[in-house]
Amino acid sequence: MDLLIGGGLAAFTIYVAAKWNKSDKDKIQHTFRNLNYKIKDREPKHFKTHRTDQYTLYSYHVPYGLVDDEKLNVLEKVLNKPVGVSFVNQKLHIKVYKQTLPKEVKYDWNPTEGWTLPIGVSLDGPVTHDFDKIPHMTIAGMTRQGKTVLLKLIMAHLITNHPDNAEFHIIDLKGGLEFAQHNYRQIKSIASNSLDAFNLLARLSDEIERDMTFFKSKGYTNVLNTDIKKRKFIIVDEGAELVPHKSMSKDEKLDIDYCQYVLSNIARVAGALGYRLIFATQYPTADTLPRQIKQNADAKVSFRLPTEVASRVALDEQGAETLNNVGRAIYRTTDKHVIQVPYVTDTDIKRRFADYVSAAEETTEGRTDTVFFG
Repeated sequence: MDLLIGGGLAAFTIYVAAKWNKSDKDKIQHTFRNLNYKIKDREPKHFKTHRTDQYTLYSYHVPYGLVDDEKLNVLEKVLNKPVGVSFVNQKLHIKVYKQTLPKEVKYDWNPTEGWTLPIGVSLDGPVTHDFDKIPHMTIAGMTRQGKTVLLKLIMAHLITNHPDNAEFHIIDLKGGLEFAQHNYRQIKSIASNSLDAFNLLARLSDEIERDMTFFKSKGYTNVLNTDIKKRKFIIVDEGAELVPHKSMSKDEKLDIDYCQYVLSNIARVAGALGYRLIFATQYPTADTLPRQIKQNADAKVSFRLPTEVASRVALDEQGAETLNNVGRAIYRTTDKHVIQVPYVTDTDIKRRFADYVSAAEETTEGRTDTVFFG
C-alpha cells in the first residue's frame, strides 16, 4: 500500500509541476511540500543560487533530522532536466543542468598524466580514474551495455601512455573471443576458460611471492615510493565463470576456489607491489562478486543492471537499473558520477598497435612472449 501511495504521489507531483508555469526554484519548493519532505512544519530553506554555463545550483538549509531521501530523484521528471542531488553538512544542494549527457563519446587517444585514464564524460565534464590512487576496480553490467568496451579502453589507453611499463594478464571467460585478437607484446598471458585461469593465476601467485620477497629485501612498502615504473594489470572479463557449480568435479571446484583466493589476495595485498585488478561480471551477486574483491576495489563502475538488488550489490546503492543508454554508467569512488564511457573499436586499437605485433607474433601459435591458455 505504501508503495502505491508513494508512486501515486510522485506521479501527481510530476503532473502538477508540468502544468505549473513557475521557475525551477518554485517547482522544487512545491515538490518538497508534495513529498512531505520536512520535519514537523519545517521545510528546507533556500539560501543561495549559483549559475554557470552548464547548470544552476540551488542550496538549502535543512532542519536537523531531515536526511537525504531517494524520493528527491523525482525532481528530474518534475523539472524535465538532468538533476544532481547532494547532501553535505546538513545542507541540500540541487544542481539543475542545462543539457543532457551525449549518447555517444568517441575515445580521442589523448595522453594523460601518470596512470590515469578517461573513464567517461559526466554532466560536469570529463571524469578520470587514477590506478595509482585507486588500484583496483570492479565493473558490472548486462551484456552489450559497454562493459567489455570499457575493459578494452583501459587496455588501449594504458598501452598508449605506457608502452614499456604496462603489463597485462587477461582472463577472458567469454571463450577468449574478445581479447585473443589483441596479441600485443604488453599482454603477457591470456586464459580463455575458467580451468585454464587456474594456471595463469598460479603463475601470478608465484610472481607475487617473488615480488614480495624483493620488496622486503629493499625495505619497500609501496611501489609508489620506489623507482619501479612497471604496473601489472589483471583483467577478468566475466567473473561469474569463476563460481563453482554442481556439474563440476571436486578437483574442478578446488581449482575455482583457488582462482578466487588468488584474485582476492591480489585485491588485498598485491596493490602495494604494483598489481592492479579489474574484475568484471554481468550480473553481480554475493557469489559472482567475491566480498574480498568488492571491499578492496574502491572504484566501482556499473552499466545497466536488470534489478535494484543487482545495483546495490555492484554499487552499494540503487541507480544502475535506471540507466537507459548503451555506454552509460555510474562510476563510484568517494564520489558518484553518471558518465558516458568513451567508445573505442577493435579495428582502431589494432590499427594503432600494429607496431606492437611482430611478424612472429601474428598468430597465437607464433607467440613467444605471451602464454596462451586454453
